[in-house]
Amino acid sequence: MARHAARVTGVSLAALLAASASASGQSKEELLERRIQQLEARLKSLESEITKRDKAQPAPARRGAERPQAAGANSQTAQGPRDAPQQPPGQQKSAVAQEAFLARDNIPTLQSNKFEMSQSFDYGRGTSFVQNDRSFRATTTFRYGVSNDIELALSVPYFASQRRTNAFNQTIVRNRSGLADISFQASTNLWREDEWYPGAALTLGVSIPTGDTPYDLMNLRAGVIPTDPLALNQSSGHWVPRGAIQFFKTVDPLILFFGVGADYAIPKSFAGIKVEPGYRITYNMGFGFALSERSTLGVSFNGALSERFKVGGVPVANSVNELLTARFTLIQRVGQDFWFEPSVTLGLTDDAPDAAFSLSLRKRF
Repeated sequence: MARHAARVTGVSLAALLAASASASGQSKEELLERRIQQLEARLKSLESEITKRDKAQPAPARRGAERPQAAGANSQTAQGPRDAPQQPPGQQKSAVAQEAFLARDNIPTLQSNKFEMSQSFDYGRGTSFVQNDRSFRATTTFRYGVSNDIELALSVPYFASQRRTNAFNQTIVRNRSGLADISFQASTNLWREDEWYPGAALTLGVSIPTGDTPYDLMNLRAGVIPTDPLALNQSSGHWVPRGAIQFFKTVDPLILFFGVGADYAIPKSFAGIKVEPGYRITYNMGFGFALSERSTLGVSFNGALSERFKVGGVPVANSVNELLTARFTLIQRVGQDFWFEPSVTLGLTDDAPDAAFSLSLRKRF
């Protein structure tokens, strides 16, 4: 009996210990599960706080404007989420590499179906031994992006000028004003720039003789300079087709450019005498430096060399002109797709104006 009782007691004790161990294991598992649930809830709370804090802070400013592929053509701006906070005007990023504006006349920068309108105001001074010239020019330009690589432009200029001539102990003052020659052109990117070679763009255009004739028709003679020496006109009197090729290369934060071109004034008869201005070779070079996303400084040199005039089939002596200017420009973006561009141009040859001051306003739609 004693052995049997001891055996029963041992079995009961073992069962109690097993039950206790099982209950202890279950309680530990429950504790771990509760702890995991608490940690998950805490992580969700921290993530919610971080998200709220990020949304409350403004987006960080990014330095440097976008660099152009093909100088602005085909360049796409990475679009952020639609629910991203809006930046104030003047800080919003534009899809345009504004460094390309320095060679704006020969490089397409508009994307497909984009439209641009610009208004420029130019004031120039020129002084020679016997004459003092002043001129004002207001040019309205419309541009349209046919595609990412093709752009059309139409320019309509209006001018007013004054020439004071000191001769024969008197001063002769001639004032001129009116519409100058309207021009139309098309530009296209030939190829994009790469790491080892520059991009290139081709421009073809024509100048229409909508302005007054610059010639002195009363004294027009074969072999004599035909232009009126007492008046300062800003029109050619001829249809002038032209073409140019522009090269450009981005070397961050610079864009370098160089271009050559030519135009040809189609001969025309005035008062029965044929006037042939002939060919003119043009060239330009320079660079733009991006100070920030909104500010760009640029320096460009622009030149033109014309051949000798012919009047009545006879070459005119001293009619070869060489024009060379240096232009210093600030391009400042003051709003979304809106630019303010002051510049100063200095004449480097006798045939160029002494100085000119320009202000351009540019808006894209």
